[in-house]
Amino acid sequence: MVWQTPLLSAVPSGVLDMTADFTPLLVGLVVGMGLGVLALAFTIGVHDVRQAKRNAQPVVTEPQPSLPKAA
Repeated sequence: MVWQTPLLSAVPSGVLDMTADFTPLLVGLVVGMGLGVLALAFTIGVHDVRQAKRNAQPVVTEPQPSLPKAA
């Protein structure tokens, strides 16, 4: 006589496989959240670059001394 495990013996196997039903939803959530994180990082980077350009001090260059013409 073969004894079945009592844990899943009363539940049909087709009911437990719900991953195939929700796969498009889960993939969409993962892709959407990934793109959202990338967009947020890009936005923060653009904001930081603009703030750095706005707060940058102008570079003062000293005029080059005129050298006499060489032979």
